[in-house]
Amino acid sequence: MGATVAFSAQSADIMVNQSGYLPAGDKFAYVLAEQANDVQLISVADGRVVAELERSDEVILPDERKVTSVDFSQVNRSGWYQLVTGSGQSVPFQIGADAYLPLNERLVHALYLQRSGMAVQDISTGMNRPESHMLDGQIFRTDAFHKAGTQLDVVGGWYDAGDFGKYVATTTITVARLLEAYRQSPQLYAQTKLPGSERPAIIDESIYALDWLLKMQREDGAVYRKVSGASWPAKIGPWQDNQPRFIYGVSTPETAKFAATMAFAARVIKPYDADLSRQYLSAAIHAANYLSSQEEQYIDWQEGDDSGSGPYMKSQFDKELSLETDVDDRLWAYAELYITTGQAKFKRAFKERYDPQWIEIFEWKNPAAMGVWHLILAEEKGEFRDQLANDLDQVASRYIEQVNQSPFRVANQRFIWGSNKMTAEAGILIAWADFAQGHLENRASVQSQIDYLLGANAFDMSFVTHSGTYSVRNLHHLYRIATGVSLPGYLVGGPNEMAQAGVAPKNMGMLSYVDSEKSYAVNEFAIDYNASLIGLIAVHHAYFNHY
Repeated sequence: MGATVAFSAQSADIMVNQSGYLPAGDKFAYVLAEQANDVQLISVADGRVVAELERSDEVILPDERKVTSVDFSQVNRSGWYQLVTGSGQSVPFQIGADAYLPLNERLVHALYLQRSGMAVQDISTGMNRPESHMLDGQIFRTDAFHKAGTQLDVVGGWYDAGDFGKYVATTTITVARLLEAYRQSPQLYAQTKLPGSERPAIIDESIYALDWLLKMQREDGAVYRKVSGASWPAKIGPWQDNQPRFIYGVSTPETAKFAATMAFAARVIKPYDADLSRQYLSAAIHAANYLSSQEEQYIDWQEGDDSGSGPYMKSQFDKELSLETDVDDRLWAYAELYITTGQAKFKRAFKERYDPQWIEIFEWKNPAAMGVWHLILAEEKGEFRDQLANDLDQVASRYIEQVNQSPFRVANQRFIWGSNKMTAEAGILIAWADFAQGHLENRASVQSQIDYLLGANAFDMSFVTHSGTYSVRNLHHLYRIATGVSLPGYLVGGPNEMAQAGVAPKNMGMLSYVDSEKSYAVNEFAIDYNASLIGLIAVHHAYFNHY
């Protein structure tokens, strides 16, 4: 094919994964049906036509536009390419073994930029901020161990999102997802280290957050829920937020997530620091002992606890059944405790509470799936393992069905707050089910979730800042808004039909999104969003290596 094509202006009607594709991987792109029929894959280096592509699978978007897909998986030569039609072309994209390496580094480094309780001076972004929230925090309400106003040391941890709250619910989920990504595909993270450290940055970041989580455990093993001010902060830097910061009541869901995360961390961190590993396991067992004294879900919450921070519990927007119980959280805790300690009582506690209805995507609302996955890995064979694997497969099958029916092959069809995270987690669950069954047949579905988040979507835009030719620019993040410093590697929440900020279009499914800093309901980052995309890239990588 020696023909060359003259390049024209980029067309938003051809959508690709703007970070690129792996040489041996699946490669889908999407073209609006109104475009001319012929689609060509062009080598950027010399303008040659590499492939003539056929279009298939016409699907209708909520705004009536029709989208078709093109499959160029057969092209496996590394290089830079563009897709071209008679009236436009895609952004240039890479096919290469390290296509996701810069993205991976940015996603992990974004968590470093979220650190509280220390000065952050970062060459790569220009972030140069003094230490902040060094007086965290005061007990908000008297409990059995501390009077209101008692000062405890809960300095450190990550800011959860664009503001300055710190939450056990999302910190545990984020740490566990980072550690699982590292466990699954350690080679992805081996080379990226913080200055002066011998450990991979993803491990150092996890330890920074784990140190904060340890501070949130009460003397009886229960875990406090969150740290924040009583009022939402203004558009300022964190060092300018001088309001008193409070520690809010304990809960069994947070305590169970803490127990699970600490027990899992004890396994992953052990090669790097045996003393820390022992400390984590001790904290996990202490939390489990508290749970055994509290059989029912308990949340020390009162009206007014959420005046300056998110509830992270059942609320007007979060109504899932899993939020009415802590069974899902306990299942995860008992699974991790059993695997780490080998004690049969934890396996019994898991089996007594297990019901396949609790298998869903891994998130703060319901973390049971990670416990199920780790038990599948730990149990070599047998009826119990087969049951867990089959139950996981049932849930994955539902998501795969949605992939096959959706524009852009998106597994998650609930476009609510944090839908991008849910999309990433649906991809991970599909991969886990594949690996549990010992087959690799749904790799293309996992790839499609990465593609959607990185540009193969109705907006022809990567939902990760600084990752792609056209990516999110107007991140809702108080530090960014206050200083103008642009922050790379931040995944935003994405389409949200409820559009609570009143800026994005409502009730438009995957089109309920706008790139506006005012639209916190769709354009804010959160630590667990990044963690989910990190995890998605890790399981996708595992398809090409030993899973």
